Amino acid sequence: MSRLPLLAAAAAASLLAASPASAAMTVSTFLAKANALKAQGPMALVSPDFALLRTEAQTATAQLKAERDARKAKGLKPIACVPAGQSIGITEMLDGLAALPAADQRLPLKDGYARVLAKRFPC
Repeated sequence: MSRLPLLAAAAAASLLAASPASAAMTVSTFLAKANALKAQGPMALVSPDFALLRTEAQTATAQLKAERDARKAKGLKPIACVPAGQSIGITEMLDGLAALPAADQRLPLKDGYARVLAKRFPC
């Protein structure tokens, strides 16, 4: 009996185990899930994707804040200049992400969101 199938399965399992548990969601995936939730109406609130998207958005926001602070510490120009006390709402975020070119929609959510913020709040 050949050990090749067993070795292939072990190699595949090790690759899966080596990949991050939550790889960065792309803009297009985020938008597809958000649109599917919109179609569900009020039932979207109990969908597992609702919590997933909320977490993805919070993570992207936290990453952008950390990146902003790191850029400031290095004396680099910020990606966006959001005035104190202002923010972008979820509808504006989704509209901005949907308006990105197709190539930008393949980016991780954080990077797409950065482009939306830079357009909305240029420096």
